[in-house]
Amino acid sequence: MKKRSSLKIMLDLMILAKVHTRDLVTATLAGVISFFSSTGIAVLAALLIVSVGGFIDVPFSKIIMWMAVLAFIRGITRYLEQYMNHLVAFRVLSTLRDKVFSAVRKLAPAKIEGSNKGSLISMITSDIELIEVFYAHTISPISIAIICGITYIVLIALYSPAIALVTLISYLIMGVGLPILFSKWSKNIGRILRRKIGGLNNIFLDLLRGITEIMQFAYRKRAIRVIEKTNKSLVEHQAVLIEQLALLLALEDVIVVLTICAVILIGIWTGLAPAILLPLTFGIFFSFPAIANVASLGNGLSQSLSCGERVLNLLEEKPVADEVTNGIELNLELATDPLIVVNDLSFSYGDRLVLENFNLKVAQGEFLGIRGESGCGKSTLLKLMMYFWPLETGEILISGHSVQKINTQSLWHNISYMTQHTEFFEGTIRDNLLIAKQNSTEAEMRDALDKAAILDFVDNLEHGLDTTLAELGDNFSAGERQRFGLARCFLKDTKILLLDEPTSNLDTLNENIILDALKCNSDGKTVILVSHRESCFKTCDRVIDM
Repeated sequence: MKKRSSLKIMLDLMILAKVHTRDLVTATLAGVISFFSSTGIAVLAALLIVSVGGFIDVPFSKIIMWMAVLAFIRGITRYLEQYMNHLVAFRVLSTLRDKVFSAVRKLAPAKIEGSNKGSLISMITSDIELIEVFYAHTISPISIAIICGITYIVLIALYSPAIALVTLISYLIMGVGLPILFSKWSKNIGRILRRKIGGLNNIFLDLLRGITEIMQFAYRKRAIRVIEKTNKSLVEHQAVLIEQLALLLALEDVIVVLTICAVILIGIWTGLAPAILLPLTFGIFFSFPAIANVASLGNGLSQSLSCGERVLNLLEEKPVADEVTNGIELNLELATDPLIVVNDLSFSYGDRLVLENFNLKVAQGEFLGIRGESGCGKSTLLKLMMYFWPLETGEILISGHSVQKINTQSLWHNISYMTQHTEFFEGTIRDNLLIAKQNSTEAEMRDALDKAAILDFVDNLEHGLDTTLAELGDNFSAGERQRFGLARCFLKDTKILLLDEPTSNLDTLNENIILDALKCNSDGKTVILVSHRESCFKTCDRVIDM
């Protein structure tokens, strides 16, 4: 993973929010006025005291009136600052979610197959939520602290340059020194926490998928130990951040107290009148919250920036196979024969060689079976035909054109690809069929279901095509889910059909139903079926071994 400095992460995140600059400026100005009002109320309170003591002659009612005005302004501007900051944050987060999903889609399927899925889920959900801290509680607070700090120092210097210097040093220690120190201290902890949260998500996904096996076999205690171990490590690292935060808050209070003590001593030593020293002291004391907001960023921002770094790295990650957009549009109506040619193809996953100098020719309309044990490269061959992975050596030709030169969307539009697990999405059977062809008519969907030998089953359901699917289609059997997947392929109606172990998880009855449906409806189609089960190949025109 690419490492970035905290400043670089913040700059890159700010670039994502540049379209909201006007809203951020509004939030900053509102914040500045809000803190000025708060400090002004403190100064007026001090003036009220010295007025009662007879040091100045200012009407009591006038001071109270101005305090009320400033309190009203403080309330309005504080609300406006928070509203605008969070408005910008939520708009940017919405944009980020879209960008992250688009990035994952662009990187898939290689990214999905080679990644910790729990980490990806953590990134899409909690990581993006934590970035809200940066947009809502970082950009404008830093700007507000700079503007307020400079203004306060200038005003203080008009009465006492020495006090102004002491206050400036305190501002710099609190607003610059502490954030840098605690940011460096907590940055690695933040990164570790994000990784561990992603790991914990992945563990829960595995356990939820295998909950039946956990209940059935003697794995329950071990599963609990795995969660407890991961959770303990997570809590220990979170405890470190809490300790750092406690220390940071203590140091902030120490700086404020020491500064006020120094201001009082310098004021007495330089002979400042009580009518000036008391309001000055009150004003300086209540000026620190604007600076303290920045000081607290050093600890609280560490996880937010770690999340930002992970998201930015994902957005910049290059796909394993770049989508071809300026290549050839595939037209299988004018296809050559053989339709598919594989020449001297070699491929490896890292150091593990999967295919070596593999050659194959598939004729138009042929129903080809590829037989082989798990790990011999059958599934990889189909993924390379789909250009999910780039070719290392050799070539794959579809109708005489290299898959590396065919526009990727055109390639996918002309090939139906079905795996051993048909995925379903939230919605109805109709919604899940329309994934294959969005403008399908009712008649077309029913015809596809009929070809897949599942129309009668759907018609017997209370709501037919409008039956709601449970999460992952769990309210249907494996055989029914695979027949729905086959119906998608028939609805898409492409000239090439790639089948990756489509019956490996099915019983003999469902396997025969699917194979018969394929055989009866494969006229004019070129079908490649890969499997390790001998029973799959009875419908094939030709079978090769890998």
